[in-house]
Amino acid sequence: MGYAPCFSVKDTATSIAFYKKLGFDVDSSGAKPGDDIHMMFYEGEFCAMLYSNADLKNWLPVLADTPIGFAGMHYLGVDGLEAVYERFARHAEIVKPLTQDHTGIRLFYFRDLDGYVIGVNEKSTVNAV
Repeated sequence: MGYAPCFSVKDTATSIAFYKKLGFDVDSSGAKPGDDIHMMFYEGEFCAMLYSNADLKNWLPVLADTPIGFAGMHYLGVDGLEAVYERFARHAEIVKPLTQDHTGIRLFYFRDLDGYVIGVNEKSTVNAV
C-alpha cells in the first residue's frame, strides 16, 4: 500500500453514507471488534480510511487537540472525470469546479462532511505526466 489518508470523522455511519453516494465502496471487515475504522475503495482501488474521531484520538493521543479537518488536501485519480464530476456535484459541495492546472491536468475539488478538501483528477492524465 502506498500513501493513504486516514480521515478523522465525527460520525462514521454518516460519512460512509456520504462517500457511498459518491460511488465509493467501504469495507469494515478488517476492523477489530469495537474499532470504528473503515477502508475506502474507489473504482476497486484502496484509497483512504475513515476513523471515528474519538477512536483516533484514543489511538493517537498526540491528536487530542487537533480539530477535524485541516489546511491541506488529498487527491483521487479516477476514470471518466466528467461523469464523476456530475455525480459528486449532486451530493457534495464543489469548492472549485472543473479546471485545468498549470501542467494541463483537469481536476475539481470537493469538501466532505468533516471539512476535508479532496481534489479529483483524470487518472490517465496524471500517469502520463
